[in-house]
Amino acid sequence: MSPRAARLQPILERLLEVERQAHQRLLAAETEQAAQQNRLRDLRRYADEYRRRTQTGVVSAATLREYQQFVARLEQLALLQERAVAAAEQACQQAREALQRQHRRSEGLRRLIDRYQAQALRKAERREQRALDDWVNARVRSG
Repeated sequence: MSPRAARLQPILERLLEVERQAHQRLLAAETEQAAQQNRLRDLRRYADEYRRRTQTGVVSAATLREYQQFVARLEQLALLQERAVAAAEQACQQAREALQRQHRRSEGLRRLIDRYQAQALRKAERREQRALDDWVNARVRSG
């Protein structure tokens, strides 16, 4: 590894660690988003279930009123849950963007290190070729 590439290697390792952490945050955000969506789906299912109960069969006015109040509460909770889902989606998007930014940084530094290593290899090959040429020229002159 070239000296310049070697100096950058610890920085790359740190960037890769930060990228790994950003990936973990994205996974956590996606898990939270799925959980929030599941809660919303459950609330809607419960509300639909209770609405169907009031439509089938004969129920007293008091029971009907209680069911309607309960469904209204479930719908209010669903509205609040929709906000939680939107917030979770936004957090997920922000985590995804942070991971992409971090990946670009890591990848950029990785390409720079690769370029430095390729330059060092070409330089070493040229040095070796010059040394071989000098050796051949010296043999031809002395021979």
